[in-house]
Amino acid sequence: MVATHPGPCTSRGEELAGAGPGVATMVMHACIATAPQRGMIPMGLFQHDIRNGTAWVTFDSGGMNTLSQAAVTDLQAVTAAIAKAHATTPLAGVILKGNKFGLGAGANIGELMGADRAQLGRFIDVGHAALFAIEESAIPWLAVVDGLALGGIYELALACRAIVATEQSTVGFPEIRLNIFPGLGGTQRMPRRSGLVNAADPVNGDAGFTAVLQGKNFRAKEALAIKMVDALVPSGADVDRFAETYLRETVPGLVRETPPDLANAEALKGMILPMIQRATMGRPNPRAPYVALDVMVKGAGLPLREGIKLERDAFVDVATSAEGKAGMRFFYTQQSVQKLPKSFPGRARPIKRVGVDGADGFMGNAIAWLALEAGYDVVAHVPIAKFVPAVPEKLTTKYGRALKKGSMTQADLAAKLARAKVTTNLTDLQSCDIVIEARMENPEIKAEFYRALGKGMNPAGLVASNSSSMGPGLLGSFFAEGGGRAKNFLNLHFFSPAEHPMMQLVEVIRGKDTADDAVATAHAFVRSINKTPVVLQDGSPGFLVNAGLAAYMLEAEKIYREGTPVEAIDAAMREAIFPMGPFELGDQAGLDIAAGMFDTIAAATPIDPPPLVWKLREAKRFGVKSGAGIYDYTDGKKTGVWPGLAALVPNRGSRVAAKDEIVERCARTLYRKARELCDRRIVASEEECDLAFVFGIGFAMYLGGPIFYARQRGWV
Repeated sequence: MVATHPGPCTSRGEELAGAGPGVATMVMHACIATAPQRGMIPMGLFQHDIRNGTAWVTFDSGGMNTLSQAAVTDLQAVTAAIAKAHATTPLAGVILKGNKFGLGAGANIGELMGADRAQLGRFIDVGHAALFAIEESAIPWLAVVDGLALGGIYELALACRAIVATEQSTVGFPEIRLNIFPGLGGTQRMPRRSGLVNAADPVNGDAGFTAVLQGKNFRAKEALAIKMVDALVPSGADVDRFAETYLRETVPGLVRETPPDLANAEALKGMILPMIQRATMGRPNPRAPYVALDVMVKGAGLPLREGIKLERDAFVDVATSAEGKAGMRFFYTQQSVQKLPKSFPGRARPIKRVGVDGADGFMGNAIAWLALEAGYDVVAHVPIAKFVPAVPEKLTTKYGRALKKGSMTQADLAAKLARAKVTTNLTDLQSCDIVIEARMENPEIKAEFYRALGKGMNPAGLVASNSSSMGPGLLGSFFAEGGGRAKNFLNLHFFSPAEHPMMQLVEVIRGKDTADDAVATAHAFVRSINKTPVVLQDGSPGFLVNAGLAAYMLEAEKIYREGTPVEAIDAAMREAIFPMGPFELGDQAGLDIAAGMFDTIAAATPIDPPPLVWKLREAKRFGVKSGAGIYDYTDGKKTGVWPGLAALVPNRGSRVAAKDEIVERCARTLYRKARELCDRRIVASEEECDLAFVFGIGFAMYLGGPIFYARQRGWV
């Protein structure tokens, strides 16, 4: 969403709270998936007809299907109608199909997220009743996957006698990524189908565990190898004809033997538990994978209905916990920011050619690579001619792994690089549809560049700076001084290393002069390179994430000045919330970059005492990249805190804070800054604010982000 309202932002839950249950339910039904679903017309979501002695059931919501309460109600009605028809005229079976997107993308997260324990329990019970009606039907059901079948939708397919899929299809259980786990029988039916360990699959190994516990989605051929589907529709074959033939000729003789390793479930648990502990960095949270593993192991020795009862109770417990709510809220928000509101007046302009200034640098080269990967033609601008060779060299390095694996040939690489024009000529940039500047954080250097670019820039072209601190108000004024259109100027702030798929966030910062079309175009571009855009308003030094990071780092410094060792502060925050502590993070990101961030903040609001990173910059201790920062490094590995650090803090105290105090002080500081930026409408909602801190600095997703975390602890 885009910040347009003048008042302070609230959570979406608060906005719904006073609207009454009818309005809240309607909003929640506008699920994360995409297109609106039809109303609760009998059999409106699941439609059926009978042809040649076969019942055909089509699940079509008009967009991406999700298993909502309305959908389950329709499914029950269709199942009953087919059973009644079969009692009159025997049928060969039932074929379950989806729409152009496939069977669907899972349960309706909006409904799950808004339910309490009793409501969720009732919904799950109704879902199980619907799936058991299919599984225990007098005639066989065949699920056809032609696209997606994920989460609860794949659990629906598992209740069918057999599953066939087209080669381009994808199936899986993504629930673990939402801090929950499959709750419609997936933890019980999947092991009974594939086995807890499928040694015949050298790639995925422990199939049942992998499918459920890693949140991985499987392409059709992988799914066939680990028995997640029973057959693939041959390429070019008519899907309906293949399905009907398979139903009539293969399904009647299909025998599914009980995998022998179900009897060894308890012993296998000992093999899998260390994998979960590594994935969660040894933390007991998030609980979902631990609980799911326990349910799978215990359920393996029980009759199916008893195993599903075990799963049901555990699922309700986890899904209604704080971390379950946090995970679903995060996912819901992540989906919502993929689109601008329908009411947003701007329209995206087409982009074919992407210009990147500073493409010889670390960030600029990464942005150029992302554009190439997305299929754009790239103009890679290098200010100094001697650095021109660095562009293809760095791009080639990024393809090194693909070349080594054999997924890319030298010919493929050559074709990619041919789409990147490396130039020192500024006029080559001026004809691009979008230009992204990634120069060093120096206002004089940027001013010179933007004045020159503005003199001949394509009037319809979008111009964006990757600056982490200088906003579109300042930089756009330089562009306008050269003759450029300020309405086409904004910031696209990527996070390093931008080429890494984990670095999802891109802050889209609009200035007071930025046009709505420019915002829409930038938003669409960020989506096209597989990143997650969060739209912000200019007006905060450091924008959103860096502003919060600066406050957090200053509080950590304050605790250090009082007497707590650096290692203790890092360890406390690493154990409680982040993948690394504040000082470790500074070293990893680059203390020179952090110092520049504080320069910008201090220009607006003086900082007293001066940040340690300023003194470390003077000492040329830039962090991991220089082998010397707050910590010392050997071959990139931390060897200990720099002995000279204490000398930079005269009159340092001797009070050592307890771990809980460290965590609370740092988390409260981050919350206060997040709250301030939200209230000032720098960001549109609490949910988007929290999403940015999870993606931007690694705030643990299962804790929800600084605002959610604060609410759970009663600080708000």
